[in-house]
Amino acid sequence: MISPALAALAALALAVPPALATEYTPEQVIDAFEGVLGPIRTHRPSHPKGICAAGHFQATAEGARLSVAPVFNGQRVNAIIRFGVAGGYTTASDVARSTRGLAFRLETAQVEQWDTASISAPIFSAPTPQALVEGLIARRPDPATGQPDPARVAAFVAANPATTLPGRWLAANNPPASWATTPYWGVNTFLFRGQDGQVRPARWVFEPRAGVARLTEEQMRTLGPDFLADELRRRVAAGRVEFDMVLVFPGPGDDLNNPTIAWPEDRPRAVVGPLTVTAVEAGPGGPCDPISYMNLDMEPGIAFSDDPTLHARAAPYAVSLTRRTRN
Repeated sequence: MISPALAALAALALAVPPALATEYTPEQVIDAFEGVLGPIRTHRPSHPKGICAAGHFQATAEGARLSVAPVFNGQRVNAIIRFGVAGGYTTASDVARSTRGLAFRLETAQVEQWDTASISAPIFSAPTPQALVEGLIARRPDPATGQPDPARVAAFVAANPATTLPGRWLAANNPPASWATTPYWGVNTFLFRGQDGQVRPARWVFEPRAGVARLTEEQMRTLGPDFLADELRRRVAAGRVEFDMVLVFPGPGDDLNNPTIAWPEDRPRAVVGPLTVTAVEAGPGGPCDPISYMNLDMEPGIAFSDDPTLHARAAPYAVSLTRRTRN
């Protein structure tokens, strides 16, 4: 059995996968994940434990000014939402020091769709495509012991110290007390074309209107591994759950194309609209299950930056989905 920490690291890596180096095919990328987690046939590799919800997004006037994308036209747009827990398996613990996920699909009245996914950490785990795959290969369990070779892992970390940064962030920040009380970062840069024709690079974060609340050490010991879904159901039944979508704009010298580097907190920001959660599925499954939730562009209003991670998501996600649907 793979350790929960290792499974969480692998799942975090797939949450926003980096670009494929030419020597790694999409199949090899998924093979690298399955080398750590085992065959993935019945659930999604990224945040496999989760729950479906419904709601809507409505851009503010500032959001409509900053993007000509149809989902930012100021009209209410329905959302198919999924909240998730990283960990590699559907039995991942709700009190684990791993990321939580917020993904949603917006669909306009004209059936124009925009999918996106964000995580509850401001940085990603691999600075290069090679580091992603080679890190997974280094952590592949030894058949004789069922555990990774410590020497291989240590050698990889020594050569790729940036890969330890997400783990340090998660160790310093207790897990969220609710799916509704954590920010969710997009970590990648997109290009937003405004009504004035100007193209502005930005990253986003979804900030909870309920405020940020994290588990105490006592709660981590006593709440158990499966409290998040019922907590969210109770919270939504008592009133709407809302997040402000905030665009964050880079300053001079900020790296637009490396999702392992967080931008400073004093960067200019704009609230572009609330995402509102109005209903949660009563049990597992629902309309969110067949959706992969890849970060999609909606040109010309929302376009990919040169961040190669954005251009490389579709192929490995398609391989993973095909393997699951063949089961």
